[in-house]
Amino acid sequence: MRYLFSAVLLCVLIPAPGVADENSTGDLWYGTMDVGMRLFRFRVEPVPEATDSSSQQLVSLDEGGQIFRLDDFRLDDAELRFGLKLTKATYSGRITDGGKTSTGSWKQSGQEFDLILHRVAVAPADRPDEIWTGTMNALFQKLAMRFRVYHEEDGTENFYFDSVSQKSGGFKAMRTTKGDQWTINVASIGGAFEGVLNAEKTEVTGKWTQGGATLDLVLTRDESLSVEPVKAPVRPQTPMAPFPYLVEGVLIGNESDGVQLAGTLTVPRTNHPCPAVVLISGSGPQDRDETLLDHKPFWVIADHLSRHGIAVLRFDDRGTGASTGDFSAATSENFANDVEAAFEYLTRDTRIAKNSVGLLGHSEGGMIAPMVAARRNDVAFAILLAGTGVNGKEILLSQGQLILQAEGVTDENLLNTQRVTQLALIDTVLEAAADATQDELTAAAIKRLTESLPKESLPEDNLTETVSAGIQRMHSPWFRFFLTYEPATILQRVKCPVLALNGEKDVQVDPRLNLPAIHAALEKGGNTNFRTVEFPAMNHLFQSCTTGGLSEYQMIEETISLTVLETITDWITEVTTENSTK
Repeated sequence: MRYLFSAVLLCVLIPAPGVADENSTGDLWYGTMDVGMRLFRFRVEPVPEATDSSSQQLVSLDEGGQIFRLDDFRLDDAELRFGLKLTKATYSGRITDGGKTSTGSWKQSGQEFDLILHRVAVAPADRPDEIWTGTMNALFQKLAMRFRVYHEEDGTENFYFDSVSQKSGGFKAMRTTKGDQWTINVASIGGAFEGVLNAEKTEVTGKWTQGGATLDLVLTRDESLSVEPVKAPVRPQTPMAPFPYLVEGVLIGNESDGVQLAGTLTVPRTNHPCPAVVLISGSGPQDRDETLLDHKPFWVIADHLSRHGIAVLRFDDRGTGASTGDFSAATSENFANDVEAAFEYLTRDTRIAKNSVGLLGHSEGGMIAPMVAARRNDVAFAILLAGTGVNGKEILLSQGQLILQAEGVTDENLLNTQRVTQLALIDTVLEAAADATQDELTAAAIKRLTESLPKESLPEDNLTETVSAGIQRMHSPWFRFFLTYEPATILQRVKCPVLALNGEKDVQVDPRLNLPAIHAALEKGGNTNFRTVEFPAMNHLFQSCTTGGLSEYQMIEETISLTVLETITDWITEVTTENSTK
């Protein structure tokens, strides 16, 4: 589920599909790419345990060791070429130096950057001449920071900033010193540090300034002079082969929208037709596993269900992974068409029991499932995992407050500023014409804010940039639809059995706001076979948690609670067994 909140962010927060150790070995390519404000370090290597030489992955060391599966990988004596459908990037290089060097260019979002990759047995170790680290309390989270310094022979130094907690680094910086006074500027993110070096030359005590906020920061010299290798997170629930069920790659055609969806179907090895379910992902471009921070919840759900006699179809969102289409131009209604195509695909499979195909959606997927169920009388059941019962405006206003509170923010002035800011952005978008320009919307939102908030609550330096960024996120077909869509009107038309589940500590889809609304809508529509459950101490991902905060998602090893998996499995078995006896 997408979320918006007004707070200090040091850099872009990037969910990492996977991480890898920086010291892995093998036949790989290594190189750095200068994009102006950042220097990226890349590794291209075979996918572990893959038998096909074309199965390759790119490891981005300055994005927390994020792993991207490469598409259309090609390597011969003349050329190295690959693409990343997930980020719509391509690389093409000319092979020289006896096959040891690829000199080429990286193209993405209309931009092109030089990238030279060198063929090596082991990726070169990163050995900065200086490393300074520190941790800062940035309103709602603790942020670990690192500065890397490399001294050149001519006396110059290359200085880089890494936001370790946010898995985003390689930002170019500049250090100036005057005696024991330090100033570090990171122009690309609008950040600066000023401090005083101690007599032992081991610590610099000062303040970090960014976005109108000034926070205490102490940098400590790391004498190891090496960057700590990225350690892969532990995800014990991620399924591992061999599997006691069939795993099949499938292609699903949505002819009405001209989209082809790539997915995976897992089918129990049985001699009789079995029930089945289509998995529907949450908001944002999601792969078939709904991968987030190396968690793969849809893979875990599919594995558990198929081990218990239930077939599962999951697929890459349109325009994501191996699926075609334009994700950015789509709304939830378009995604519902994709789901319906996947549903029909299952109904044509002779291994699937008739009248036993249902839908399971998470977050926005829990909003889309009722759309499909309401317009088809052959949907056997619908499961809503953290599904919404109220419109998007209410969802955003609720989650904006809950997210901050879960991260320890108690300052009423800050909470009020966040809510007023968010409300100003939302109302500006809703009341403006669909063809309003970015500049017009930004100006209108700033006017609302200056009339609603005291001057001291507004950032002095980057108000226009902050508001413009928020408007840009909301001024899209998807967001306009989401803000005004009323789930209750559709839920009243859903007649199939419904299971609605929420975590008590979900800060993105508040169970106290949404579960009663779902219950009331189903009841008003005359549905007599539904159940709503609120699981204690669980978050938006249905992990067992402490606060429910976003910062916990990555730290928790559990991908999804076994209790939730068993509840889903037992309920599907019960409902489909009843259907088979009718």
